[in-house]
Amino acid sequence: MTSRREVILGLTTPVGMGYIPTGFAFGVLACQAGLSPMLVIAMSIFIFAGALQFAAVPLLTSASDLGTVALSTLLINLRHILYAVPLLDYFPTARVCRAYVVAVLTDENYSVLTTIPEEARRDLATAVSLVNHSYWVGGTVLGVLLGTHVSHWIPNLDFALPALFTILAVEQYMARRRWVPAVVGIGAYFVAKVMLPNYALIVSLGIALAILLTRSVALPSAFDGTVARGSDGNN
Repeated sequence: MTSRREVILGLTTPVGMGYIPTGFAFGVLACQAGLSPMLVIAMSIFIFAGALQFAAVPLLTSASDLGTVALSTLLINLRHILYAVPLLDYFPTARVCRAYVVAVLTDENYSVLTTIPEEARRDLATAVSLVNHSYWVGGTVLGVLLGTHVSHWIPNLDFALPALFTILAVEQYMARRRWVPAVVGIGAYFVAKVMLPNYALIVSLGIALAILLTRSVALPSAFDGTVARGSDGNN
């Protein structure tokens, strides 16, 4: 019988393979930009938002005003609100654990948590989130300590995060067998890229959300059937 530790490692290892090199890249980039090592590590501990952390480097080094930083943070992390809604019933009941899981609900944590069977999700949510967070912080620390010495030996570090998203997207499909969200998401991104390329991410999220919500209201039975088939195939 598979132990709890083995289950958690199996769920988080793909994330670690992306988080450690990407956190390393962030540590190198942020330090090279002039941010203090302690600040860089603190950002990974207390902010823990990959895309936002990378975007924050030029904002902090250029002394951008508070309004610009706040708006950028809102636009980049708005999607996390959407992630939390379908998981609210599966978060830990303990207040500290619940608050922590919500605070560290990144794209990758959301993807992993939604592949866990619903009956086990609440029990594993804190541990999975903590392990994934540790991968990111560990990668950042390595980047701060070793980045200037070994960064030229490890090319294409910036490709680690796209590769991780690809792996998680495949796992999402294998777990639920739902192809419609993927098609809608890809289509929405291309439309947003043409319409408003500077805001492609947030616009594509809005378009995809509107389409999926409309479809769920118009065709609720289609969504129920898809979920049921995905659940059967996952057991």
